[in-house]
Amino acid sequence: MKFIALVLAALFLGGCTAETGEVAAPFTTPESATPTPIAPTPVATPEEPAFEWPGPDAKVPRAPKRFAAELLTTNRQLKKAIDRWLDAGGALRSPAARPVSLGALRQQKLYRTLVVRPHLTDEVMKLVGPVMREVIQDHVVAGRGLRSLVTPLERSGTLPVTPPDDPRLLRRLYHQAGRRFNVDWEVLAALNFVESKFGRFMGPSSAGAMGPMQFIPSTWDIYGGGGNILDPRDAIPAAARYLAATGAPHDMRSALYAYNRSYAYVDAVQAYARHIKRDPRNLYAYYFWQVFVITTKGDVQLSGPGTGTP
Repeated sequence: MKFIALVLAALFLGGCTAETGEVAAPFTTPESATPTPIAPTPVATPEEPAFEWPGPDAKVPRAPKRFAAELLTTNRQLKKAIDRWLDAGGALRSPAARPVSLGALRQQKLYRTLVVRPHLTDEVMKLVGPVMREVIQDHVVAGRGLRSLVTPLERSGTLPVTPPDDPRLLRRLYHQAGRRFNVDWEVLAALNFVESKFGRFMGPSSAGAMGPMQFIPSTWDIYGGGGNILDPRDAIPAAARYLAATGAPHDMRSALYAYNRSYAYVDAVQAYARHIKRDPRNLYAYYFWQVFVITTKGDVQLSGPGTGTP
């Protein structure tokens, strides 16, 4: 495998007439009559103002208090943006997709900063609650582990980036392949994320791996089922088939290790799968994370807002 809620107002009937201000006699009906129920009048909930995301080039704060506050706000507002986008149909070209894209990029940059700044991570961890500490820990460990597998490049322009596959298609394919081969769909989603950022990087890699699930051609010949290595309709089932053949579901760590022989890689895939399983909105957050390349002169963003590339 490859290296790498309407609010209803209560209706109260007043006993004062509008014309005189005097108390009116109560209206009575015969015992046999059934009063007509009066439907409550709905009151529209004031719409929450749109959250203003920082621009793609906005600097990430370095002061621990500001950083912790922004990370908490980002995660909360991103989930709201994802809900609005999904309610609107989840189309990539819909106006509701733009806030998700900006929010996910900001989230990604915040976590990437913690990956390379251990002292900042330690200080931020002291300022957040235990649940958030776990979230930060998982993302930092995963990010550092994956980063350790990468050799910095001299230049960034040699990596081609393609538009990502549609998330509605991908989720359907994860579920279908997961049921067929008894593999958790969240693991397949995490693999697709780690291997190619959901099809943004199709390869070939330095090892010759290609496609959204990054198969080496010789392995594809065995597990690809005669399909197209570049097509997620073929590649995602092939990945599930491979995992089932190498230990899944009972020994998922061994199966993932066979996919990429690094326990840092295994830990990262399982961490991302765990967060997708905990809250499926995380799948869409990760979907809008972008391609960055590590170079000898620093990290370079190759896709997403600010780059002109999907």
